[in-house]
Amino acid sequence: MGKSCENLWHIKAGLLCFLAIAIAQVSTQSDGGQKWAPTWADRLKKDLLKDYDPSLRPSQHYNVTTVETSITITHVEINEIKSTLSVYGWMKFTWNDPKLTWNPADYGYLDVVRMDPTIVWRPDVVLYNNAGGSDNHHYGDTNALVYNGGKVLWVPPTEYHAFCELNMRLWPFDYQKCTLKIGSWTFDGYKLNITVGDDPQIEILVKNSEWRIVKVAAERHTTFYPCCTEPYIDITYNVTLQRQSDTHRAIVVIPAMVIIMFALSVFWLPLQAGERIVMNGIIALMITLFLIYFAQQLPAISGLTPLIVIFFSNTLLLTAFSTIISVLVLNMTKPKHERSLPSMLKRVAGCVGPFVGVGKKHFSFSDKGNVTIESSIDHEWTKFGLVLNRLSFLVYCVIFVICAFYAI
Repeated sequence: MGKSCENLWHIKAGLLCFLAIAIAQVSTQSDGGQKWAPTWADRLKKDLLKDYDPSLRPSQHYNVTTVETSITITHVEINEIKSTLSVYGWMKFTWNDPKLTWNPADYGYLDVVRMDPTIVWRPDVVLYNNAGGSDNHHYGDTNALVYNGGKVLWVPPTEYHAFCELNMRLWPFDYQKCTLKIGSWTFDGYKLNITVGDDPQIEILVKNSEWRIVKVAAERHTTFYPCCTEPYIDITYNVTLQRQSDTHRAIVVIPAMVIIMFALSVFWLPLQAGERIVMNGIIALMITLFLIYFAQQLPAISGLTPLIVIFFSNTLLLTAFSTIISVLVLNMTKPKHERSLPSMLKRVAGCVGPFVGVGKKHFSFSDKGNVTIESSIDHEWTKFGLVLNRLSFLVYCVIFVICAFYAI
């Protein structure tokens, strides 16, 4: 009996020692797992955000929260088909949050802390003329700087896609003026006062081969709507862009000048040359290809057809008339006409001829040039054909000069 009690006592003692060792190991592991102590920033963040609601404006309902804004643009793009302007850069928002204040001496003289912007209140400033539909997430989630006096500075990377009324009249030498209109989505001017801070900045990171930013200006507007007595404030950034035309000059302008020279050279071919009609056909084909290119590159904007497109379409029409003139001149210079030139056309040729270098004795019956004249009737028809050809050349020169002045 004594031995049994002694054995039982040894078993209990062993179990107690095992439990003590296990508890000691667990306690040691739990103590060793914590590798850092809370920093002043941890304690400050915990104290500041206690009972803090980021969805509520950090001020009494009868007080105004002032938000200062400014923009820095690093890149721009224009989509002519969708009539939209894309702006990349960053915005700068500054406001005061009375709930986020502390005494630096109580937190190791820490006077600024960086916080996730989703856990503090932010002004609901969005782009009014947003081209992204219901997607109004324009800003990246970068940290906000909170200072001990309650000042909050938030500089998020920004991507705006705004509708822009494009004027393509002077394409490809056009200037475009677009606007970025931002404001609060839910607060009126009595609750949220949006102001203009620093002047807009331009810091191009990658040189844009097509657009150059000429000017960016900021305007603050206060609007009263018929439905409401409260003012609504917005900041409008007016962005002026100039198209870089070097590439378009090589693709569009130089070929247009070549087409003009080809169209005028048709009138210098021999009057009886059938190549005049062939040349006009080649010119018409070239113009048609360019018009197809314009249809693919440019938007169909009512009333704002680019002048260069009007020039090419009018040149196509002039080429058609030039073909008709070439056919008429070709028929006039054929020999063995049965009917003489009508008297009215004779008078026209006599009046206009001297102005285009065709005198009354411009042809003689002994001429052996490109035009064969076998009778006085053929002479009259050929002379009138020459007058018509040269007069058409002068008229076309005037038309092309006017078109080139306005379109090219």
